[in-house]
Amino acid sequence: MAYFPMYVDIENQRCLVAGGGEIALRKVRVLKDFGASVTVVAPQILPEIRDMQVHSIEREFSEEDLENCMVVVAATDDKEENHRIAELAKKKHICVNAVDAKEDCTFLFPAYVKKQNLVGAFSSGGNSPVITQYLKQNMQEVLTDELGIVNEYMGSIRDTVKQRTATEKLRKKIYKAVLETLLEEGKQTLSEERLAAIIEKETKESDG
Repeated sequence: MAYFPMYVDIENQRCLVAGGGEIALRKVRVLKDFGASVTVVAPQILPEIRDMQVHSIEREFSEEDLENCMVVVAATDDKEENHRIAELAKKKHICVNAVDAKEDCTFLFPAYVKKQNLVGAFSSGGNSPVITQYLKQNMQEVLTDELGIVNEYMGSIRDTVKQRTATEKLRKKIYKAVLETLLEEGKQTLSEERLAAIIEKETKESDG
């Protein structure tokens, strides 16, 4: 089954990780990379997890831990316990990932490349992590730090372009022209004068 690739804002949202070992550590790193407020509950929690500005609770998981959670990760070393946590989360309509048990998951962690707000992610539907890691490694040649900066710049000019253009069709032409200019010249930003010139050129061509 192919999973629908829906990007979700989890910044400052409460996310629970049940488990405190190496697998839990990997999941916490991903959640923190996207700004989540992470709570970790487990009888023993790795020092590396506790050092990551998470809320650490050293005890067994309790159903009450699910309160106000947006995302739950069942990452204990007990498959039956992971299944139980997943079922409880589903009953509360909480998105859940149970490690190594695709049938218990309502979402999967993709392999991804992230440069500031620019994210490329890959999923094999749980069939082959090797393939998703292969795609991730190859995408790193395309999705670079520089492209991440370009993406931020493209976002910063949206209001300017919108104010100076009348149609969405023209805006798309301008954004394309700006991106092509940046990539061709190896730049991450343009001067205000250069941007204005591109807007004027594309507007005249559109009117003509």
